[in-house]
Amino acid sequence: MTSINFDEEYVNLILSGRKKSTVRKGIKSYETGKIVYLKASSRPFAKARITKAVVKRVGELSDEDARMDGFENREELLEALKKIYGRISDSDIVTVVRFELV
Repeated sequence: MTSINFDEEYVNLILSGRKKSTVRKGIKSYETGKIVYLKASSRPFAKARITKAVVKRVGELSDEDARMDGFENREELLEALKKIYGRISDSDIVTVVRFELV
C-alpha cells in the first residue's frame, strides 16, 4: 500500500482532524479515492483516503491551502516548507494532497 510520510510534529494535528492535506514539492501522483498509510518515523499511524490532488506553483498557494494543512495562514505554510525543502520560490511546483482519515 502506498504511504505518505510525515514528521512526528504533524501526527497529532492529523489525528485531531486539523491537518487534512499536505504540500509536497514537485509533481506527485496520488489517485483520488485511493487508501494510503500515513507514516511517521517509518511507522504507520493512520489510514487515509485521497480526496484531491492538485498541482500548482508555490505562488498560487492560498490561506485556505494553509488552513487545510494545519497552519494559520499562507506565510506559516511557506515557513514550514522552507524548513523541509530549504529554499523555495514562487515558481516552484508543488502538489497539494488532500485526504480524510478512514
